[in-house]
Amino acid sequence: MFKVSFDWLKKFCNKNITYREILNILDLQGFEVKGEQDFGNDKVITIEVKANRPDMLSHIGVAREICAYLGEKIPEINKNNLKIDNDKFPIKINIEESKVCKRFCGLIINNINNEVETPEYIKDYLEKLGINCINAVVDIANYVMLDLGQPMHTYDIDKISSNEIKIRKSDSECKVNTLGNKPVDVQKGDIVISDSEDVLCIAGIIGSEKSMVQKNTKNIMIEAACFDEVSIRLTSRRLKVSTPSSFRFERGIDESLSADIMLRCAKLINKICGGEFCKVAFDYYPYPKKKNIIDLRVSRTNDLLGINISKEDIYSYLTKYDFRCENINNDIIRVECPSYRLDLLKEVDLIEEVARIHGYDNIEPIMPKITSQYNKNQVWENMDVIRKILRGVGFNEVINYSFIPIDIMNTLKIEKENPLYSELTLKNPIARDYALMRPTLIYSLLNCLAYNYSRNNTDLALFEIGRCYFEDKTKDTGCKEEDMLGMIVSGARIKKGWGIDKDIKYNYYDIINFVDLLFNEFGQKYELKESKYGFCEPGTGFDIFVSGKRVGFIAEMKKDVVNKIPNVKLIKDKIFYCELALKELDEKIKKLQFESKYPMVNRLYNIVQKKNVSAQRVIDIIKSSSDLIKSVLVRDVYEDKKMNQDEYAVLYEIDYCSKTQTLTSEQIESIENIFLNKLNNELKAVIKR
Repeated sequence: MFKVSFDWLKKFCNKNITYREILNILDLQGFEVKGEQDFGNDKVITIEVKANRPDMLSHIGVAREICAYLGEKIPEINKNNLKIDNDKFPIKINIEESKVCKRFCGLIINNINNEVETPEYIKDYLEKLGINCINAVVDIANYVMLDLGQPMHTYDIDKISSNEIKIRKSDSECKVNTLGNKPVDVQKGDIVISDSEDVLCIAGIIGSEKSMVQKNTKNIMIEAACFDEVSIRLTSRRLKVSTPSSFRFERGIDESLSADIMLRCAKLINKICGGEFCKVAFDYYPYPKKKNIIDLRVSRTNDLLGINISKEDIYSYLTKYDFRCENINNDIIRVECPSYRLDLLKEVDLIEEVARIHGYDNIEPIMPKITSQYNKNQVWENMDVIRKILRGVGFNEVINYSFIPIDIMNTLKIEKENPLYSELTLKNPIARDYALMRPTLIYSLLNCLAYNYSRNNTDLALFEIGRCYFEDKTKDTGCKEEDMLGMIVSGARIKKGWGIDKDIKYNYYDIINFVDLLFNEFGQKYELKESKYGFCEPGTGFDIFVSGKRVGFIAEMKKDVVNKIPNVKLIKDKIFYCELALKELDEKIKKLQFESKYPMVNRLYNIVQKKNVSAQRVIDIIKSSSDLIKSVLVRDVYEDKKMNQDEYAVLYEIDYCSKTQTLTSEQIESIENIFLNKLNNELKAVIKR
């Protein structure tokens, strides 16, 4: 935002222009008026200035736009006639490098009288535009900045140690008392201006108490410079110090005018405060700004804007707005852009300028006709299917940050050889807890579960579809991204009441059933292979394989490991988890077929087995006993005091069917005897009596 005085603008523009005409012109040129205030006979307008138009942060900049629109002569800044001699300048000025400071101009005025009152018109303008009056010299410097756009800084040179100034990047951390006696922490790499002892100024942002100009100041140096925009922006944001100078420096200024504006400021100070100019001035400008020349194609302009403007009109538009144009041929105009237009870098920027001058309201809005072929994104389609399934069985979807604590690999006991391990850290993290790009969704979902538990949401089934990140030296970025599905359940699946005398808790087989649902929906077959993870309870970690490729895992979380994550220890119930790679869930063609015209026979078997024996091993033995066994499902798990502590009863449901006949009881009993004997011999698993 920039505040503009209507009375001030009229000094540059047509004296007869009305306030409403100015508002209308600014609006048509794309500068939105955000506010208006009355100050006696004057009005102050607040306009929105985009970051790419720093030339509009001065009254002369706004006046250029108005004058150009009206076809009047655009105001210019008079060229200086300074005698430059850096070697004979009374103060030795050392500049570290041109990247730190593109240009640095200095001029000394001796024997000023800073006790004089600032002229009323300057004080009046500054107060209207929200800048406090300090003393004559400082007020004049601020006035010139608002007038012409170049931030100025003034030094009391009698306070500069060893008669030497350095412009450099700070090589260490230090505290600086800024104007108003406010201490700030300067860090290594911040651009500072210092003498042989202290920091005189945080370059482009704010001066220090040491060299500030006061009413008793007699000898001053005026500085007009151009510093690195990025460095100014970063330092200003970190210090949380925003000044009118930093606001302009971080957006960019036209360094080609720095010396001219400095002389304008010096002459005004001399006129008001008196004093004598030093015979020579200082001007460090190692790489003078080159002319910005762009070839503009008329055909390209019309194609891009969708209109038909003649070459003569384009030439006229640009010339009117202070562009110097030269006809090259029937299609090309060679354009030299004004030095203060920092936003014009390419041909397309000039085309946008032509559209702005022509008037956006004069361009008929026509929707372009685009012929494109829709390519179905199968991964996104699959995500929607997964969401519908999981929401249908009681899950809630969550979204978490992709950044997790840097030490979470150690916390979860994930070793380097584990496919879930990663050291992909951010170079500049917000905090240590947001430093590692997550290779798994475990921490995110555990943290989300714990957050809900701390707010008394204790019975939860949560899922997240999100990105995980892994190192990959073959990629340009050094990493690869994969879409993953994470599911976590804990607490009661069904609460007691209405015929249910106690809560039915989530168990390990629930998470397996959810996996079954997903793979059945996509028509895929999977198998489980036992695997050891440091965060799993023994015997509960299984990798999921499809066509011989690992696509995920399931596990019951090991409490003494995951309890190290804040608030997870609040969770009293068991925690079950599953993670799948979404790109592997690819829908297969499902054929509708009837296995047999003969009826299916269904039987239930309550088998007592050791807790360290997985249900999958039992299922594999049962299925291998006969081709007539079509499916084996786990229906329930049961424990009582009569059993040994290392045993539980698992209820298996088995379907028998033949393609050639109706099965008899004798045939089924013979199959039963086969697998029951195998279970007893190999696993010591027997029918519960």
